[in-house]
Amino acid sequence: MMTIRWILAMRSQFRRPRSSFGHSLVARFRVGLSDLDMLRHMTNGRYLSILDAARIDYMARTGLWRHLRRRRWHPVVVAQTISYRRPLTLGVRYEVVTTPLGFDTRNVYYQQTFRVEATVHAHAVVAVRILDSRGSSVTPDLIRALPVTFSVPSTLPPWVVSWVASMHTAADTTTNAGADTTIDSHLGGSS
Repeated sequence: MMTIRWILAMRSQFRRPRSSFGHSLVARFRVGLSDLDMLRHMTNGRYLSILDAARIDYMARTGLWRHLRRRRWHPVVVAQTISYRRPLTLGVRYEVVTTPLGFDTRNVYYQQTFRVEATVHAHAVVAVRILDSRGSSVTPDLIRALPVTFSVPSTLPPWVVSWVASMHTAADTTTNAGADTTIDSHLGGSS
């Protein structure tokens, strides 16, 4: 089922008019049988997969995806947080509203909201890094130099800065046993 959603997200770049990278865009979905857990509502992990599909749809509709793929660059999630407010059940049609919040020195930040009509069912904030074919980070300046219309704010909202800082604080006290990496180094801070 997710493979079909990914294919549909990729096809959207050919059937919808281009939009500026910075405007909110809506991707529509429907809860399928394979999305459900034993309690008959959409499983928590499926929300994260849907967020991926909605971001790919967003990048395709703004023209960014084509330029990333040409250069063999790809997006990876480095951090995310999601709040679940209401369950989504079998057959429910819902939409995911994706809005880029801006860039810092290494990541682009998105706000994504699951809605059924005007009712919010879940809300997420996602930090995404663009990597090149060798796995090295692509700077936001290189991304902004692509022939795509960007209209994201020049600074991140204060609440996003606080969210990033809270993860840096957690990284100061939590390390991955036996490894030199921390949440901090993945988000773009010192390692």
